[in-house]
Amino acid sequence: MVPMPSATDNPDLARAIDAFNRGAYFDAAEIFEQSLAAIDADLKGLVAALNRVAAAMHLRFERGGRQGAINLLSQALLRLDDLKPERGGIDVERLFAEINAFTEELRAAPRDERDGLK
Repeated sequence: MVPMPSATDNPDLARAIDAFNRGAYFDAAEIFEQSLAAIDADLKGLVAALNRVAAAMHLRFERGGRQGAINLLSQALLRLDDLKPERGGIDVERLFAEINAFTEELRAAPRDERDGLK
């Protein structure tokens, strides 16, 4: 779950986070991507990382993708690492730790583990 940022009142960003928190990862990824053009420069890196996380979650839970999800999450982690400890009202340190833990779980899972994900 991604907390709503308190430092921004961008309605597109709020919609993207709401979609992500509802599990509508494809929609969230699309809205994050669209919001990049109008987002404050200080939040661009965060929004780009959240876009990758949403795309990874869609890939993993809707399409059963493992390696592609790991790759997208790894890219997001690289970006988030530079944004710690906080950005735009979001606890990036915690978000990084949670995404990192999930990524490690995916890496530890068997390569053909897809049951129940589609």
